[in-house]
Amino acid sequence: MNTMPYAGFWKRFVAFILDSILASLPPALLCIPFLVWQIIAFDQAPQNEKAIHAAAIFGIYLFWQILGLVCMWLYFAFQESGPRQATLGKRLMKIKVVDKKGNRIRFAHASGRFFAKIPSYLTIYIGFMMAGLTNRKRALHDYIAETYVVRADFDCTQNFPDTPSHPWWLAFIIVCMISLFLLGLFINVILKQPAGIAFQAGARLQLLATQPTIEAADLSNEQISYYTSTDGYHAVFYDNAGNKYALYLSGPEANVCCDNYQSTDCAATGLDECW
Repeated sequence: MNTMPYAGFWKRFVAFILDSILASLPPALLCIPFLVWQIIAFDQAPQNEKAIHAAAIFGIYLFWQILGLVCMWLYFAFQESGPRQATLGKRLMKIKVVDKKGNRIRFAHASGRFFAKIPSYLTIYIGFMMAGLTNRKRALHDYIAETYVVRADFDCTQNFPDTPSHPWWLAFIIVCMISLFLLGLFINVILKQPAGIAFQAGARLQLLATQPTIEAADLSNEQISYYTSTDGYHAVFYDNAGNKYALYLSGPEANVCCDNYQSTDCAATGLDECW
């Protein structure tokens, strides 16, 4: 029988997912209809009015994010400082939040605990993972706010016994998460280089050549423009320095090449020049 009062990592994880969904519903239900309305209006508006609708879309999205943050804060702070000391998700998992003496926390304390989660987000969620690997199963925001997440039947007369900690596992996870972050950053930088963009554009040109039902305009984005002509398929893009590159594909069986008449430096794309 488990006599430890602390909530396990997975119970906290499930509770957090449920609470995040519940807290995000009101702002989503309020803002999504207006956002869709403005997106439709943007598509149907004449060119000289698109900027107005684009600004409205940005304003609605920004309001959505701010409202979402306020809803999340009030949802967690009011419930964790309430008589049940737990959000709806925590109640379902039969766990609650207490202070370092095992007592109910106040609204200001619960608010501080909520905003103490910011470092956990900034540390690529490592702060949340600490709840499964540290002594007394505390996440980073628990250390900052001096709180514990315990079973619902815990009372303040009980002690806070120590539990095994796993510093090496925590260090391993930190190294893995940082490595994944740096790898993603490296890949993102590579894909923004001429060779990386050319790789993406070349794959889309092959798709255009093999799928006649796909329109070139549907593939175009802020970075790469596609178009077709009587002699084949074309892609045009600019690098971060403003240099222009043009790629060409004559047909499905051909290879993508770099149009040396229009591009600045075909060698930077890693493709052969068109002849």
